[in-house]
Amino acid sequence: MEAAAAIGTQGRDKTYEMAPLTPYLQTKTGTNGSFAFLPSDPVAPMSTKTLSLRHRMARRCQLRLGLRLGQKKSTSPLPLLQSISSSSSTTGPRAINGEFDFTKYRPRSSIPARLPTGVYAQQCVAAAYACRLSPYTLHKKEQEALQDHLCHLHVTVYLNIRNGILRLWTRNPMVSVTKEEAMGCAKDYRWMNLASFAYEWLVRNGYINFGCLEIPAALVAPKKGRRKEGPVIVVIGAGMAGLGCARQLEGLFHQYRDSSTSPRVIVLEGRRRIGGRIYSHPLRSLQSSELAPGLVPKAEMGAQIIVGFDHGNPLDQIVRGQLALRYHLLRDISTIYDIDGSPVDEMRDAMDERLYNDVLDRSGFYRHKSVILPSAEGDRELIDSGRDISTSDGLTIRQYEEARAAGTIGLLLPSKRGRRGVGHKTADIKPTGAPVADLDSSEEHPAALTCQMMGWRLNSGFSANDTLQLDHIAKASNFQTLGAVMDEGIRQYQRMLPLTPKDMRLLNWHFANLEYANATNIGNLSLSGWDQDMGNEFEGEHSQVIGGYQQVPYGLWSLPTKLDVRTNKIVSKISYDPTGLGKRRTVVHCEDGDSFVADKVVFTGSLGVLKHGSIEFSPSLPDWKRGAIDRLGFGVMNKVILVFEKPFWDTERDMFGLLREPIHPDSMAQEDYSANRGRFYLFWNCMKTTGLPVLIALMAGDAAHQAERIPDAEIIAEVTSQLRNVFKHTSVPDPLETIITRWRSDRFTRGSYSYVAAQSLPGDYDLMAQSIGNLHFAGEATCGTHPATVHGAYLSGLRAASEVIESLLGPIELPNPLVPEKVTKPDPTGTPTSSTAGRKRKNPLELAAEATKSPETARHEAYEQAMWAAVHAEIGPPVPRPSRSGLNPFLLYQKDYWGKCRAQCDDARRAATGNPNASAARDEIRHALGLMWRQAPEGVKWPYLSKAEANRMLHADQMTHWRQSVREWERKSVEVQKRWCAAHPFETWVASGVEGSSKRVATDHADGIADVVPPTTVAAAPASDRPAPGSAPKSVPQSAKHDLAVSNAEMDGAYSFADSSANLEL
Repeated sequence: MEAAAAIGTQGRDKTYEMAPLTPYLQTKTGTNGSFAFLPSDPVAPMSTKTLSLRHRMARRCQLRLGLRLGQKKSTSPLPLLQSISSSSSTTGPRAINGEFDFTKYRPRSSIPARLPTGVYAQQCVAAAYACRLSPYTLHKKEQEALQDHLCHLHVTVYLNIRNGILRLWTRNPMVSVTKEEAMGCAKDYRWMNLASFAYEWLVRNGYINFGCLEIPAALVAPKKGRRKEGPVIVVIGAGMAGLGCARQLEGLFHQYRDSSTSPRVIVLEGRRRIGGRIYSHPLRSLQSSELAPGLVPKAEMGAQIIVGFDHGNPLDQIVRGQLALRYHLLRDISTIYDIDGSPVDEMRDAMDERLYNDVLDRSGFYRHKSVILPSAEGDRELIDSGRDISTSDGLTIRQYEEARAAGTIGLLLPSKRGRRGVGHKTADIKPTGAPVADLDSSEEHPAALTCQMMGWRLNSGFSANDTLQLDHIAKASNFQTLGAVMDEGIRQYQRMLPLTPKDMRLLNWHFANLEYANATNIGNLSLSGWDQDMGNEFEGEHSQVIGGYQQVPYGLWSLPTKLDVRTNKIVSKISYDPTGLGKRRTVVHCEDGDSFVADKVVFTGSLGVLKHGSIEFSPSLPDWKRGAIDRLGFGVMNKVILVFEKPFWDTERDMFGLLREPIHPDSMAQEDYSANRGRFYLFWNCMKTTGLPVLIALMAGDAAHQAERIPDAEIIAEVTSQLRNVFKHTSVPDPLETIITRWRSDRFTRGSYSYVAAQSLPGDYDLMAQSIGNLHFAGEATCGTHPATVHGAYLSGLRAASEVIESLLGPIELPNPLVPEKVTKPDPTGTPTSSTAGRKRKNPLELAAEATKSPETARHEAYEQAMWAAVHAEIGPPVPRPSRSGLNPFLLYQKDYWGKCRAQCDDARRAATGNPNASAARDEIRHALGLMWRQAPEGVKWPYLSKAEANRMLHADQMTHWRQSVREWERKSVEVQKRWCAAHPFETWVASGVEGSSKRVATDHADGIADVVPPTTVAAAPASDRPAPGSAPKSVPQSAKHDLAVSNAEMDGAYSFADSSANLEL
């Protein structure tokens, strides 16, 4: 079955369909001047005109079909948020302006007006999942940036905006999301700073605007003078990681550049081709008429399968959304053939597969569970319904998280407030410490009972209560292997169940399949960490690209403009700056004598190359990096490609399997099966993707290493013999064309992909990704969440690009305050009601209000300001509200124990990573400190609890006196207001022309009045709220009543405005 990409596929609107789009990557074999992709081509030519055509098509589809309703798609250049850090020694892309005039953006302009709010919210939630982000939780890096700037209640608002931006991207990844569109996801001007941060964070970290698409350039006025040389970034390796990194850097530089600098990205590739471990080899023995025009038959030498497009695979946007490549959805294996050529009974196969899975699950009991630190979470109910929270209690994310970790939230937030549903949640802390098990059915039931439930009959002498005893094997070594435990599980099941040699062959076929996934014998895999990436799998059917997987790296290279890729450049030495302080630039030396001077270098070569040591690093890589390289494993998996004149197999099946004989026929010894079980154990039928009768046989586990040294003729003779044994009733000819891969012998890879070896430590993938000064690393072996995959390599390239940009620009700057308070009437109590008080720069709400003021409104406001100025001049400002400090015992405890806890966490981190210079992250220290507080004896807690209690009592007494003084001040202020209004009737005051000088007079009579009642914070009030001419206001402004109501509520343990405000009427 074929599936061609269309705009209406998964991740975009499903209410319409379009015809399949012609792929970007065109190849022809005619004589009309076009080119074919050949292995000798360093880079194959492609047309770049197609891209602009596709952008125009996408734009027309938007307008016609309403992909983004309720908004105007803009191609205006992106304003820039960031300027280069002054400490950087290199000239990089600079931002034009760090501040924005938000009046040119429209809130809600990117939210479809006709779409129900609940439907829009669910689309936003789905978009976040499609981009590998939780719609309800901040990413770790988001929290690090926002935790000291954002109120914990506003996490919900931020997530709604961020998810809305992701929705724009996933609905049409052929067109970049602009700043204007992103700002339109905010529902109010108040949240514009959040939208600005969310947009830049998503762009920098490669969650939006990545892949093969044009990025609008920043609008920068040309500067006079000679153009300066910008930073030079050298990327080593033109595989998916290298090309992905280079393409992302080009896009980011396009957005962040100014007219005075010219940054460059150079990719060095040792081979004559690009693609790395993606290599689609042309087949020349036959011509195909089955493929679409422009495609030629190619067999996959390396990466072959896309493991699901759904739930966050970035290849979804590239393969289906941008390149529109045709792909074939795979169906699961349907038949496995035994050594005599007969198909295995499906029932027997299912029973053995369930038994294998049970052994694997019980081995998972010894899996190491790493610490997953909690992150701030929004209100799920509000996010699911598309609603925001506008209130604020003044607690930042960090303050709330520290109180939550210490269990003292109740001391900061009144209990009734939590019951009212305006809450902030955090993700749960998952189990830590010693290896623990997943409590599935295999561990809930004894092994014998589980086997009976599968349909197995127990041998005599065993009961349903018997189970496997694996502890003595699993705990025999600190670096035990998965293979040792699973082999022991099979041996114990041999005693418990009536297993036969056929069962053993079937069980070991599944062992071979696991070895194919890990590129090594399972006897080399770490028992506790072999599947450390579990839980990050993508969803959806697996697929293959029709016409060759290599179309994807070629697309990254050529679109929208060609990258600067230098092939045949074999790197021999990298001289880098380990400090990263800009003292010296990096020099990359090649075997042909060429050298490249760079400000930053991104190394994307394979782990096998690093292990082999064929590239010299000067200075040598530090011990912590070298240790991670040595501990992780790098395996090999090989293929045998067979091209026949015509098919003799069932062409509707995508694969079939072969059971293999042990080294001793009919052996029941598990160790006899490991050498041969991966030898041609699986055959891929590639007719749908090549258009020719092609089979690809896999060599996994020990068999993959055997293929490196066995002659071609011997391998071809054996695999042909196996096929003839299976298909006895038809003629199986010799293949017309054969290719055997030997990835271990390839000097540019030294293997296939990485695995978690027995000696590996939990943080080794993170250490592999960590940069050293101006030397950065990418590649599948640096992506701990998706190792050994194409998408993992690509994601690592995006991460490295983000690191390079941040090293040039510095972190994203955040304004203070990040979220302005609501603009209200001036507060006569002296408690500011707007975060813009005292600031010269006005926010859009004030600008909009002033722009619409009538002369009458302005006169009334000036009259009211003059009245309040007179009040302050006569009786002075109200007593300031007492500050809340020292009320949380945990924060007092933290001040004394932070240094001790940090030292302990640093020691634990160094022991875990083997890096003597490692240090614990701040969140780890906070988490450990919270645990110390919760486990501390009462004698240790008592001084802090008593001090906090004393501070609370003092604060309560201060609040009582403060409320009394404010009420007395209000009583006097009313008297002054009445006298002033009687002495200065509105009409007389206006006629006398004193409104213009009232502020100066008030300032002369009272110091600081301009700060107490700033003119820029006064918004136009409804006529019903303003005093009648010549009369005093009937009550204090509502903001003052709210302030007192909150103060009373704090003492009563609840935030309730209605109960307290009635007592404040004057």
